[in-house]
Amino acid sequence: MSERLDELVARLAASPMDRSLDGLDGEIGRSIADRRIHARTSAALAPVRVASVGLALVMGVAVGGAVATSAIVEPHPYGTFAIAANLAPSTLLEGGE
Repeated sequence: MSERLDELVARLAASPMDRSLDGLDGEIGRSIADRRIHARTSAALAPVRVASVGLALVMGVAVGGAVATSAIVEPHPYGTFAIAANLAPSTLLEGGE
């Protein structure tokens, strides 16, 4: 196994490089700096994100509560031919559907 591994390493060492490694250190440094800037920006905007989610939640609860309250407070027409009435002739003719 080690002879095969030595042969593969020797062949890899003899093969030409597919690209130049000039400037690799600078590219890595720029990539690290960009990631740090992105992390700082994300950390700075985290309270804004939390506040916007909280605001959306409060607005949803407030509007949903108002709609539910208006539906409860609104008088229902329970006439003889009203759809909402349980004993309306139209519901009695449906046959339990």
